[in-house]
Amino acid sequence: MGLDPAVEAARLPVHDTEPLGFDALWDRHAGRAMQLAGLLTGSSSVAEDVVAEAFARVLPKWRRGGVEAFWPYLRAAIVNEVRGRARRALTVRRWQDRQRDAVGVASPEIEVTERRALALALGQLPPVQRRVVVLRYFEDLSEAETARLLGCGVGTVKSSTSRGLARLREVLAEETPDA
Repeated sequence: MGLDPAVEAARLPVHDTEPLGFDALWDRHAGRAMQLAGLLTGSSSVAEDVVAEAFARVLPKWRRGGVEAFWPYLRAAIVNEVRGRARRALTVRRWQDRQRDAVGVASPEIEVTERRALALALGQLPPVQRRVVVLRYFEDLSEAETARLLGCGVGTVKSSTSRGLARLREVLAEETPDA
């Protein structure tokens, strides 16, 4: 009964004593590298990506003659790749958590429904109020910038904003009476 190629590769010497081509190094170390990456990541598909990336990172240095013992160098590259992926995943997860905490947890379907309701409610505002609300809150312009852009006074912007927001609240409350 033949041994698993990963087990065979694990039995090969750790240090390369004769110069090998990169394809020979791949043949010699890929099984062991996959086994290590699989144990580190817990996923065979992620392990494949990790091993491919590690070999790709080692190749340039190996070509320049900067790698004496290939397996220890490759092993370090695999561990570094796994750690880097874990750090990136943690950073993404933390950012997503902060975003959820900042705006509350809402499914994409709810967000689309809310945007649609807001767009319909904006359509029910008189034109001046709609322009002021959109420029102030969608474009995030100041009262002075909005007044200059619309060619009216700051007082008009303030009163139109107040009336427009009050009307939006009414319209949105009519559509969702339990809110």
